[in-house]
Amino acid sequence: RDISLGAAAGAWIEEAVDHFLRSRRIGARDGAAVRWFHAANSKARAGQAARSDVHMIEADVLLRGGKGGNGDPIMAHPPETDSDNTLQEWLEEIVNTNKGIKLDFKRYLKIKIVVYCLHS
Repeated sequence: RDISLGAAAGAWIEEAVDHFLRSRRIGARDGAAVRWFHAANSKARAGQAARSDVHMIEADVLLRGGKGGNGDPIMAHPPETDSDNTLQEWLEEIVNTNKGIKLDFKRYLKIKIVVYCLHS
């Protein structure tokens, strides 16, 4: 089921846990049972996360070039300002997995560009 951007964080977490419970990927309605892969920003780490047995993948999104950047949305965590992985490439890698995602949008990001990528 789609989660609106305005949904409360607690409601989203409940639905994610319920999803993993319904799909029998966890045995009890317990958020602590959900396994995470953090900082899956590079192509290597995104691939590793996609092939792993985790439930959720977390990654960071910012604009290439950092604070003054107006380039593509990339997968990186400050102070990094470049990456071997764009948001579009990352989504293409992860979309056909059975993983949930959490994207951490850094303050330098222009949301308009990201919304375009997510709808593509």
